[in-house]
Amino acid sequence: MKLFTRGEGGAAELLRIAYPMILSTASSTVMQFINRVFLAHYSPDALAACVPAGLLSFVFACFFFGVVSYTNAFVSQYYGRGKTASVSVAVWQGVWLAVFSALLLLALTPLGYYIIDHSGHAPAVIVLERQYFFILNAGGLVFLASAALSAFFTGRGLTKVPMAVNMAGSALCVLLSWLLVFGAGPVPALGIRGAAYAMVAGQTLILGLYLALFFSRYNRRRYRTDRLVGVHKGLFLRLLKYGAPNGVGFFLDIAAFGAFIFMVGAMDEVSLAASNIIASINMIAFMPVIGLGIAVLTLTGKYIGMRKPDVAVRVAYNGAKIAALYALALGGLFVLFPGLFINVFGSGDSAAYAAILALSRPVMKVLAVFIFFDAIGMIFADALRGAGDTRFQMLGASAAAWVLFVPGIWYITHRAGGDLIHAWAWAAFYIFLLAVFFGLRFGSGLWRRIDILKA
Repeated sequence: MKLFTRGEGGAAELLRIAYPMILSTASSTVMQFINRVFLAHYSPDALAACVPAGLLSFVFACFFFGVVSYTNAFVSQYYGRGKTASVSVAVWQGVWLAVFSALLLLALTPLGYYIIDHSGHAPAVIVLERQYFFILNAGGLVFLASAALSAFFTGRGLTKVPMAVNMAGSALCVLLSWLLVFGAGPVPALGIRGAAYAMVAGQTLILGLYLALFFSRYNRRRYRTDRLVGVHKGLFLRLLKYGAPNGVGFFLDIAAFGAFIFMVGAMDEVSLAASNIIASINMIAFMPVIGLGIAVLTLTGKYIGMRKPDVAVRVAYNGAKIAALYALALGGLFVLFPGLFINVFGSGDSAAYAAILALSRPVMKVLAVFIFFDAIGMIFADALRGAGDTRFQMLGASAAAWVLFVPGIWYITHRAGGDLIHAWAWAAFYIFLLAVFFGLRFGSGLWRRIDILKA
């Protein structure tokens, strides 16, 4: 029995679409990882502040990102049916939605400050969290508009374009992170504010490149990208209809993980910094699988648009196998060589970091289990999104997060006297349940009844 199928929906086709997105998201991972390593070497407080504040800004944006990024499903299905004009109309609905969403994000800034101020973190850390959060939240427009415009390319399978664009933005961010965090010559050392400014600058370059490509002569002639600019009421409402459940589910899932980070951080500063290291290392596994998931969503949508749902099934199962093998290999490294990942966060301030690194190492074994089930669950979730099955995800995954995961973490950290490894073990159990949940839902085939292109 062959591990992977061939032909339409086979592993070769999937990897051809996926590898540029894997490299693209990997470059984003490296960018954020290096950004945090710079902050770790700048000060322990900066490291302690960057993950919860960065995660909070993403929690605020993720509902809007979930809706805007769902443009990709519409583009892939319209492209599968050969409707080029509808492709451009769909992208513009995502762009307009990004503009409206960015205004709402700015209005939510005081709420973000309130959450940070009542997090229970050390006062010095809270000051830095407020700075980091504000800069990232204010840059929401470039982040969301880039997500909408990237769908124009990923939805058509042109994944090398986002790869090149994201690598350019990531390279600029890394360069500016070093310069702005530590300072050089006339440039002052801005610490955590410099890291945030570098992130926004990288996203701004990404947006500029997407706009230049979107309005290229070929795309203006073939897809009429400069003429189909307006709001199309019917398509805009359908994007909200299917994208909003995706956004709500995405928001509640990320918010649950944000609550996890904040509750663990309230235990003590060492646990907060150690958990932030584990969360940063988790990005190594998380972001490349996102790239694979985008390819699964794209091909699932394409073949559903071509009315070939059986091929879409092959796409999903091949994607899940690839993700599982990747996670097994990386998890093995986490178990056998934890210091390879942990020690890069060390600093000359050995007294402050010795306890943090010692607490982090045993949690790497738990992380190996976490990433295995997370990878599989993410692939099936993206296959369901490509099919338009977003409402069921919203209800089921959100219930698991807020009825099981978050109360469990609260009990472990506030009542049971558990430590960091117990908290991450509970997180791994929750991720295992999600993987089973999404796998069974996809296997049921109920998504075949959904048609997101039907007005």
